[in-house]
Amino acid sequence: MARFLAIACVLLLLTPLSVGAQESAEVKIDMTEFAFRPATVRIRVGRPVRLIFRNRGQIAHQFETDYLRKTWVRMTNESAYVETNGLDFMGVQPGAWGRLEFMPRRIGRFAFLCTIEGHQEAGMQGVLEVR
Repeated sequence: MARFLAIACVLLLLTPLSVGAQESAEVKIDMTEFAFRPATVRIRVGRPVRLIFRNRGQIAHQFETDYLRKTWVRMTNESAYVETNGLDFMGVQPGAWGRLEFMPRRIGRFAFLCTIEGHQEAGMQGVLEVR
């Protein structure tokens, strides 16, 4: 019996910790004057997602969606790491990047936009489609 337990422990140590864990879906989104590319972001409910934003414009931009206001989110950028239950918006400076990680729990279509004055009106908006 002791030999069996020793073998089981060795096998357990050799087994990757990610077995059974879902891999995150990764979506890269460019921010420019004045658009998100892609403007429609499709993700799956119940599957972890990582949205990576790159500001390729000359001015600061923001990402905001009501979908994340009551969702646990991990936000990372070049200078910060934040875990929070609800996110109002994420700002990204010119040439910089930002990453949001979360688990989609609601199905539907949810608007997102840049909340800097005049940016949405100039066309900087899109749709988060959760299936």
